[in-house]
Amino acid sequence: MFKKNYYCLIAGLPDLFFNELKSEITPVSFRRILKNDLIPADFEFVRMLFYPDDNNNLLNQIFDSGATFNCSGNFAKKFLDEQIENPTEIPEYMIQFLKWIKNKDIKQHHLLAENKLHTLFYEYAAKIKNRFLRDWFLFDLKINNLITAFHCLTYKYEISEHLIHTEETNVMNSLLLGNQLKPEYFDDEIPFASEIIRVIETDMEMNEKEKNIDKIKWNYLDEQTFFDYFTIEKILSYTIKLKMIERWTKLDKKTGKELLEKLLTELKTSYVFPEEFSVPK
Repeated sequence: MFKKNYYCLIAGLPDLFFNELKSEITPVSFRRILKNDLIPADFEFVRMLFYPDDNNNLLNQIFDSGATFNCSGNFAKKFLDEQIENPTEIPEYMIQFLKWIKNKDIKQHHLLAENKLHTLFYEYAAKIKNRFLRDWFLFDLKINNLITAFHCLTYKYEISEHLIHTEETNVMNSLLLGNQLKPEYFDDEIPFASEIIRVIETDMEMNEKEKNIDKIKWNYLDEQTFFDYFTIEKILSYTIKLKMIERWTKLDKKTGKELLEKLLTELKTSYVFPEEFSVPK
């Protein structure tokens, strides 16, 4: 299939280095530039990278969580509120989700709704007409499922209730549900399996773990786009890296504790959380 080359755009991009974690441009401002420089089909691929931000905004609006609206998403708050009432101009998976949740009394079951939306999103992502983007979202999902499974084992929660299940994750999820967690079992299921599991199993601070996982993701992106010199794949990879950099420039040591508290909160369902796993004040 013919791919457009963006010689001038890519040649003019400043280099990004994981160890420096800084950039003069934000993901949103880069997206604005790309809207004018990319053909429509390629720009739509860029927008898909921001759908996870839209997903979080959608959940926060539905559950009235009080969380600050994330302006990095594709959709403004007013527009999203209108779409919640009359979904016609948002991605199909979001419309499916809003139809599913419309007549359900699940205000006390945020996890159920969150997993449903994420499942629909990753099923949607599996059909994207760009191999790099499909593979990226699947890689990201499998990492998230790996991390979730290990955390559930640590804090004694039911793994199956917290994994995102799609056709593409069937084999890997079967291993996780069967507590078959040796790194070599996952070599055929996810790139960098041993490195990922080694990080997950360490006792380093939560924010350090996440940074090490992001370093693996960074290496994955470099590997996957090594021969994509001037195509949309290089731009998509660059956008993902910008999003990583923006996230880490906002984090500090205090955030590591907050990440752990958020994780433990999300793992709670209707169970009483063991006192020994509470976060120290």
